[in-house]
Amino acid sequence: MADRYVGGLRVAAPEPTLHLAKITREVAKTFWGDTAESTLATINDAFKPGGSYSWADSRIGMTDNGSIATHVGVVDFKMRVGGQTRLRTAGLAGIFTVEEHRRRGWMRQTMNDVLTALQPAGFDISLLYGIDGFYEPFGFRRAWSDYSFWVKAIDLPSEIDFELEEFTDEHPEEVIELAHRAYTSQTGSVVREGGWFTSLNEDRGHLWRGADGAIAGYVFTRLPDEQLLITDHAGEPNQVLAVVGHLMQRLERDRVTITCIPPACALARSLRQGNAREVVHHRRNGDALVRIVNLRSTLQKLIPEMKGALSRSLIPGWEGALRVDGDMESVTLHIEGGQLQIAEARADSPHVLAGPALSQLLIGTDDSEEFIEEGTLVASGEGRELASALFPARNPAMPAPDHF
Repeated sequence: MADRYVGGLRVAAPEPTLHLAKITREVAKTFWGDTAESTLATINDAFKPGGSYSWADSRIGMTDNGSIATHVGVVDFKMRVGGQTRLRTAGLAGIFTVEEHRRRGWMRQTMNDVLTALQPAGFDISLLYGIDGFYEPFGFRRAWSDYSFWVKAIDLPSEIDFELEEFTDEHPEEVIELAHRAYTSQTGSVVREGGWFTSLNEDRGHLWRGADGAIAGYVFTRLPDEQLLITDHAGEPNQVLAVVGHLMQRLERDRVTITCIPPACALARSLRQGNAREVVHHRRNGDALVRIVNLRSTLQKLIPEMKGALSRSLIPGWEGALRVDGDMESVTLHIEGGQLQIAEARADSPHVLAGPALSQLLIGTDDSEEFIEEGTLVASGEGRELASALFPARNPAMPAPDHF
């Protein structure tokens, strides 16, 4: 794109050879609070060309002398919605304003430039992990709440009849393949591909195998303090819990926190049958936040999920046209004979869904009734029934190692 000067700031896509070192250092200072070599190496690995960080879609704001004042990074990945939809997602990461350039409105200018360019670049939605309050004016809404479990060592088995294999640098390919199978229908999870965060950074991995030698499960662990932290897992729940108990005994930890766990997954259901404390962390408009980039392409990709949901709903034979009004786009869903098609918006449609909660509705953040009751989703005609039928709550979650 051509450089844009706005209010003394030149906004442009960064160039790896010119800007990687400076971006890395500022991200380290802003989010880690230090510029140690190990910290810089970790960040540099995440931002290096050829990975998921998109240099073409990211933006920096530069002053007249060429120094970087602001940065909004774009991580290019696919996010699952249900078992069939993969949305191309712009994850906004490494967002900073250099301290001496704050309170000038320059981040707002940089962010607007990034968001304007996302639809032409082919993205469907955007996701970020952010502070409360700042991102709501840009159209971001709460994507999901975080679920975690606290368990004491005495409440877990600790005997295992298989060997654990550790990995500390790269994700083995078989771990990635198992993650794909384990999360294939988990809304909010990342399709780990194309150089997606291959380094383990803070995590240590532990895998085990079945009698046939194939991988049967894994857990990712961190040791932040006196407890053990489980950041990701896959495998049969009883085996996972036995591995966790075994590691707690070996590492002399008396409590474990299993964090960012999908609330409807098999392990969460198993934990609710034993002695555990379940904690749900809600944020009104902070932490995981979502924004629609392209309403038409998002709905087009959601058609298989909508068809399945409609067939299982209380109105499987409904036919007609539903208009969906976003902030920047309006489209119509034509429904006939159980088939759905996307078309241009029709002004005469009596059935309409609109409001700031559309992004949440489409990924299943909560039940549609909650959005309607709080006034963030407006339903006209039979829109209320269609919202429930087409867009069920999906318990979205993203494992901690995939946070960007």
